[in-house]
Amino acid sequence: MPPRRVAVIRRRSGRRRGGRSMRENELHAKLAERLGEECAWTAVEVIIGEWGGCRLDIPTGVDSRRRRRDGEIRRMFALGLGVPELVQRYGLSARHVRRIVTAVN
Repeated sequence: MPPRRVAVIRRRSGRRRGGRSMRENELHAKLAERLGEECAWTAVEVIIGEWGGCRLDIPTGVDSRRRRRDGEIRRMFALGLGVPELVQRYGLSARHVRRIVTAVN
């Protein structure tokens, strides 16, 4: 690889003279809160080794929570709960609850 290209890659990676970039330190801090210092550094190294330089799309969980909620609504409806009870329990409109229980997955 030509030296010029290497310099561009290093500049884009966000590395600072202190070694680790701010993003690595932020990732480590978040992981350390749950895993502890040593495990956090190991996890950071694994993440960088596997996905370093890649743009990751980390889901927010909204879709999975919605699917789980809709599944609960379908189960409760199948067990005999009516639309008005489901509307009150989940805070949705009656039209939306009917749309959920009649949807084919």
